[in-house]
Amino acid sequence: MPSQAHRAGFWFVSSLLTFSPLALFGQSLRLSSAAAAPAEQVSVNVYLNSPRGREQPSALQWETTLPIAQLSLVGENPPPGAAAQAAGKSVSCQVKTKTAATETSICILYGGREPIRNGVVAVLRLKIAPDAGPGPARVRIDQGLAVLKDLKKIPMNPAETVVKIRRK
Repeated sequence: MPSQAHRAGFWFVSSLLTFSPLALFGQSLRLSSAAAAPAEQVSVNVYLNSPRGREQPSALQWETTLPIAQLSLVGENPPPGAAAQAAGKSVSCQVKTKTAATETSICILYGGREPIRNGVVAVLRLKIAPDAGPGPARVRIDQGLAVLKDLKKIPMNPAETVVKIRRK
């Protein structure tokens, strides 16, 4: 369980990411697809793409929304992907909202001032609900922000993927 200091730091970094000036640079996130049967686990990669010639971000923030009747996040924090690890970054997520249908977590990729290169920045480990019926389960990333080393934030478009739930 995260310490009180860890949680305070999470919200401090989150507020920096949320309230810094806007700039449009074209960074984007995308999600890989996946398929599994009920009660199985699956991984969805979160990819960063920064256009050539643009400054690469030092931190990222996004919100992940899952259909809780079909999917749940395994563990509190997704592991950083290879691009994030190479830049010495960590991932921290906290539940923001939960309804009868969805759960939304806010996630921050942070640590140091090294830029994050293109590639996998986080791995969402998901578990298919044991009673989930076959069909699509949509995973969505909204409110994405890339933060440059001077704390300018760059909004990113939403991204979505489908986890295909197979028959048992």
